[in-house]
Amino acid sequence: MNDRSSHLNELVASKRLYSLASIINISLVTLIAAIAVLALITLLKLKSFEQTLNSITSESIPSVINAGQLYAQMNLLLTVTEQLSMANSEAMQRIALKAINQQLSGSDSTGVMPQNNNYILAQVTSIKHELDELNALVTQKIEVNNDILRQQVNMYAVFSEIQKLPMLLSSEPDHSHWQMDFAKAVILAGELLTLDQLSLIRQQQRLLSQQISAMSDQAMNNPTAKQENIDVKIQRLEEIVLAPSKGLVALRQSQLKILGRVQGRSNLIRNLITDYARLNEFESHQINEAVLARAADTTRLVKRQIKQVSSIFLVVLLAYIGFAVFIHRFVVSRLKTLRNQVLQRAEDSSQIITVSGNDEITELAQSFEQFVYTIELQKKTLEEMSMSDALTGIANRRAFDQRYNHALSIASRRRTPLAILLLDVDYFKQYNDNYGHSEGDRCLKQVAELLQLQLPRKTDELARYGGEEFAILLPDTSASGAQSVAQQILDAFKMAQIPHDFSGVADHVTISIGITLSQELNGRLIPPTIEEADEALYLAKRRGRNCWVMYTPPQPSSSA
Repeated sequence: MNDRSSHLNELVASKRLYSLASIINISLVTLIAAIAVLALITLLKLKSFEQTLNSITSESIPSVINAGQLYAQMNLLLTVTEQLSMANSEAMQRIALKAINQQLSGSDSTGVMPQNNNYILAQVTSIKHELDELNALVTQKIEVNNDILRQQVNMYAVFSEIQKLPMLLSSEPDHSHWQMDFAKAVILAGELLTLDQLSLIRQQQRLLSQQISAMSDQAMNNPTAKQENIDVKIQRLEEIVLAPSKGLVALRQSQLKILGRVQGRSNLIRNLITDYARLNEFESHQINEAVLARAADTTRLVKRQIKQVSSIFLVVLLAYIGFAVFIHRFVVSRLKTLRNQVLQRAEDSSQIITVSGNDEITELAQSFEQFVYTIELQKKTLEEMSMSDALTGIANRRAFDQRYNHALSIASRRRTPLAILLLDVDYFKQYNDNYGHSEGDRCLKQVAELLQLQLPRKTDELARYGGEEFAILLPDTSASGAQSVAQQILDAFKMAQIPHDFSGVADHVTISIGITLSQELNGRLIPPTIEEADEALYLAKRRGRNCWVMYTPPQPSSSA
């Protein structure tokens, strides 16, 4: 790509442009000085040819370039729209909304957005309106999520109060049954958050209602329960779970409905943007067809002029033949070459559009090549952006999954071990809450840099897996090697001393690591998984953080 761009810049800078129209005019004046009428007619036709070339250079090429820029911006708008629909916090919503506004305002301020097509403008207006609606739905989704979280906290608080009551310490069977019934009600309420169908939620609602009613009847018949105001706590539990508008059941139903609406609105916007991009691509195709048609018309015009001159002026046949050869060689043939190269470039991106000479046709060919190069560069940039994390600059989860599949294929073929490290920054939420999100982003960048420095091999892959989680892929690495890398990472963070006064482990940023390794079983390679590394990471958190834990596969139970 860089070599091709340099080659184009050198051509434009080094060659002086000679006007093809001026050369033709001088030749005509010399050739047919005695016949002014025919010279005037020919000159007028050649002027028309010059206007065609200028029109192609000044109008068609900018239109095609604008179409390409708009197509690239619509692709970016698709990406940030997906980020908005997936936002689960106000911070993520603000970031996505800011990116969307930047894309829309960028299109308006740079003049890329067409102003002479009412249908396209209406399409853009519809996209903006639907984005506003989607943003409103995402706001509702976040509010409902927060309400559900609050109700969960309230429910577990009531359950904690029940556990502290003296009656629960009694050894009487009724008390034990009542405690189990209350715990069962809490479990049923917790299961609501795992159900993703309204019919299942309604079924769970009936079970909860029956369970709470049975508990109320039992509490009313129990003197000790009355003494401890158990019925009040049951009523609180019923309000938390079954309240018509703010209960967990109602909130979960509202959450599912909003999620469906968010997905539907997101799909609608995606379709609108896709239709808009296709319409823009179609107009770009029409412009290309118009350019080729103009070139063909110009070719036919020149041939007709040659025939007219040859039939009328036999006397100047030799001069005319020389002029015709000049026209055919420097105009017709080169226009055909340009047309063929444009068609070949559409099928094969390795073809380079180049026409010899230093006139308008050469400039046109260079403009086409520059445009195609710009489009390919934008496409490559988009692909790189989709495979890298915008904050840290390292690979993202999508890139990690692809590289994992590739490394697994190599490990299976070569029978070499493969290790995965899943890392999580300890107490990062407290870091964000106390230092601010901007410092949190800066901390994540430092973490990524530190991790990258601990991976000297080119085959090792580092990726940001999500939030404050990072993943490392270590091909051809044994268990001891993976443990050595993990310990080296812990030592690096200890040496770096990134301040974290709100950590529960140390006064600096620390990290917990889960390690999993591929296994050989009956001559077959069992690949490591992220789930295994996550289990090991969970154990590392349980063991106090700032450490690594190797995943241990469960041993098959042996029959006696």
